[in-house]
Amino acid sequence: MEAPRPFAREWCAQSLPLTRGSLLKLRVWELWLLLLDFGLNAELPHEEDVHFINEYVNVHNELRGNVLPRGSNLRFMTWDVALSRTARAWGKKCVFEHNNHLEELNMAHPKFNGIGENIWVGPENEFTASIAIRSWYEERKKYHFENDSCSSDCSNYKQLVWDTSYKVGCAVTSCTRVGRIKYAVIFICNYAPGGSLSRRPYKPGITCARCSKYDRCTDFLCSNADRDQSVYYRFWYPRWEVPRPIVCDPLCLFIFFLRMLCFSICIIVVLIIQSRFPNILLEEEMIFAPEVTEVEPEKLQEEDREKVEEVEEEEGDNKKEEGEEENGEEEGVEEESLDLPPS
Repeated sequence: MEAPRPFAREWCAQSLPLTRGSLLKLRVWELWLLLLDFGLNAELPHEEDVHFINEYVNVHNELRGNVLPRGSNLRFMTWDVALSRTARAWGKKCVFEHNNHLEELNMAHPKFNGIGENIWVGPENEFTASIAIRSWYEERKKYHFENDSCSSDCSNYKQLVWDTSYKVGCAVTSCTRVGRIKYAVIFICNYAPGGSLSRRPYKPGITCARCSKYDRCTDFLCSNADRDQSVYYRFWYPRWEVPRPIVCDPLCLFIFFLRMLCFSICIIVVLIIQSRFPNILLEEEMIFAPEVTEVEPEKLQEEDREKVEEVEEEEGDNKKEEGEEENGEEEGVEEESLDLPPS
């Protein structure tokens, strides 16, 4: 095989020069692709978006119904709004850590205690609920069902296929950075009742063989109409959520309307009294007027007397001073007359 000639490489390099115009076009195309990618992933689904809920609930039930070995008592999963709100509230912290309120009473759910949790973190442009949930399911390769052990962390898989869990709620949050990932999303799913690592996640056997007598087999899972009924907790939100949504519960509404009722009654009473007794204020003035007229002249007379007495005292003092001055002048004249020599 003939070796490549040196001039061929030089010719190829010279045949495609990067001028300023072509470089500018290249940068514009890169910017356009970035903006297009950002626009496609700018809006993440809300935790109560119906399509988003159906997506992750269906994926959960699909994977739970196809476990190996087959499960005989896995329950059918349905959506729970309180679990979704808890997932959203914790996701806003943008930390890849488990929620520390899951075991506290009424802190993660108004009904259940001991909530389970799975967390997925990744780039925003790579996120879908299906990708995140299936990544948890892939941990089954690390789990040995016979001896109930994991070669590495497989807690997400065990929670995903935990037999007694039948409520799920998920939320996705956009974060500037989570760990080393910039422009990341954190996807959290909460489960009730939550699982644990103390036993196998389910009992193997024929599909739906260990379901309750009140259950029916739906997609290889145990479903129950009463148990699977969705409850919308309208006024419940995690108390530790920051910022906390402003919600007025029934007690708050009762107090508000009670105050409005009392205020309205007061206004009506005032209007009725004014219409029945239009001169009530004038009558009050007439009642109190004589007392004022009787008291005021007495005060005026006393003040006049005091002023007259003060004036008389001042006049008396002035007369005394004038008399003393006159006496002093007379005495001075007499003394002068005595001192004169006889003529």
